[in-house]
Amino acid sequence: MNEAVNLKGDKFIVLTEEEYRTLIEDAGDVAIAEQAMIADEGAPSMPHDLAEQVWNGTLHPLAAWRKAVGWTQAELAAKAGVRAASVSDIESRKIDPRLSTLKALAWTLKLGIEDIVD
Repeated sequence: MNEAVNLKGDKFIVLTEEEYRTLIEDAGDVAIAEQAMIADEGAPSMPHDLAEQVWNGTLHPLAAWRKAVGWTQAELAAKAGVRAASVSDIESRKIDPRLSTLKALAWTLKLGIEDIVD
């Protein structure tokens, strides 16, 4: 990048084609990230320690997301309109839940179903 000045004293920035393309690409990346943030507004985020437990298989994803928002199993169940025992059984991997139960839980947590299944 170089600076230039015209006869009127106006300053210009001169970029190489590579610098220009990088600048445009970065601006596009920022726009994509901003759109994603708008689309995900209000969605919870998962702390690293919980994510790590999900990745190593010691914690069910539903339990991790529930803990990330600070709810008990009973609170999540009540908000989703499902039985607390169902939440417990899903998190302990005792049952394969119905699709309707997964939809209710995911919607309550502002997540997709794929985020809460093993």
